[in-house]
Amino acid sequence: MKNHRHHPRRQRSRSTPPGLIGLILGLLLLLTIPRAQAASFEFWSSHAGAMAQAVRQLCADFNAAQQQHQVRCVVPGTYEQTMQKTIATYRAAQQPALVEIYDVGTLDMMLSGAIVPVHQLMADYGYRVDWQDYLPAIRSYYTDVQGQFDSLPFNVSTAVLYLNTDKLRQAGIRTLPSTWRELEQTARQLRAAGQACPLVSDFNPWILLEQVSTIEGAPIADHDNGHQGLAAHYLFDQGLHLRFMQQLQRWHQQHLLVEAAATRTGRHTLAFTTGECAMLFDSTSAWHAIARSGLPHVEVRPLPIHADGQRHNSVPGGASLWVMKGFDRQVYAAVAAFIAYLQQPQNQRLLARQTGYLPVTRQVAAQIMDDPDHYPAAVVAGIHSLDAASQPGVGPRLGFFPQLRLAWTEQVQMALSGQQDMAQALSKARQRGDALLQRFRLTYAGPDPAPSP
Repeated sequence: MKNHRHHPRRQRSRSTPPGLIGLILGLLLLLTIPRAQAASFEFWSSHAGAMAQAVRQLCADFNAAQQQHQVRCVVPGTYEQTMQKTIATYRAAQQPALVEIYDVGTLDMMLSGAIVPVHQLMADYGYRVDWQDYLPAIRSYYTDVQGQFDSLPFNVSTAVLYLNTDKLRQAGIRTLPSTWRELEQTARQLRAAGQACPLVSDFNPWILLEQVSTIEGAPIADHDNGHQGLAAHYLFDQGLHLRFMQQLQRWHQQHLLVEAAATRTGRHTLAFTTGECAMLFDSTSAWHAIARSGLPHVEVRPLPIHADGQRHNSVPGGASLWVMKGFDRQVYAAVAAFIAYLQQPQNQRLLARQTGYLPVTRQVAAQIMDDPDHYPAAVVAGIHSLDAASQPGVGPRLGFFPQLRLAWTEQVQMALSGQQDMAQALSKARQRGDALLQRFRLTYAGPDPAPSP
């Protein structure tokens, strides 16, 4: 009986060592597999200052949060330089796996044939993303005709009005302007009270053409601002934009609105933070510089509208992240993991707190609006502006749009200097823009077919 009771133990004792050896060998093998499957990749972004610091923090935190993947964050230059370098490196098969491209490069990237759509990447690697949770204005701007995200909205900004309420109070102004007429009256009161620079702007078309037109519900081009195909033509030399720019030219002539170049510093944000100017058109992302300046009493509001108009949502500016073709599955697994990390609510909130850029999902926007005192005033105003309409208007999606911005700026500057009137300036810019659209159409769609006999 004694031997019988111990006999099974001896059997287990003899069989255990091979099992242990197999387990040890298996564990040793597993230790080597992650290194083989691990991947590192480059992420190109285009920032300095607070946003650059936030991106570095996100990259470092991602690398520290897991052992398998590593992201190398690189700053090749400005938005324009990054886009040009991306094109050049792709042609040389030296492109980054993930790159930040500014808003106006969206159509070029969509049609480039060089990208992996982000919605496809995330699905392929098992990530369930609630794309419908993205703010409607962001969805309408960054999705394709099937409503799918080709890129990941990342650092989203919009235009707002900054006000130095100390300056306004000293001029006897108690009510903050919400219409263009009220803004003009405010500027006149400031001017009468001795404020040499009531309102400052760098006359950036991103604000004065794109943001204002979208907020007012006025398209700058037909075919749904270019979203319905490549056959679009510009419309901004007539209607609301012409009326608005003629109004701004009059303000400029009467010294109610001062160009950034005419201020002591030559920079519009700095002219506001130093107290030289009382009001400012700028991006929500300017908040960090304004807060750091120590200016004590600053209010931020959505851009005004005309009193006879209805407010629509503004345009998401900033940039989105594009996944480039040409990499193996291990790299794409790493990119997908990083994208999932960036979408996490705490990381959206980090960008908002540190930079003035806006959250991209309704979930995080609602969290911020429930606790507005713990976030920059520009972020709160920006969410109000970006999410102002239940049926979002769409911003421009037009070919060679950076060149159109340059043409608009050149002609508007000539009007401000008295070399032509504003109607002539916008007409010339529109003609140049239509020529750019035609060239873009020929580049991507080929010549139009000959008409039938």
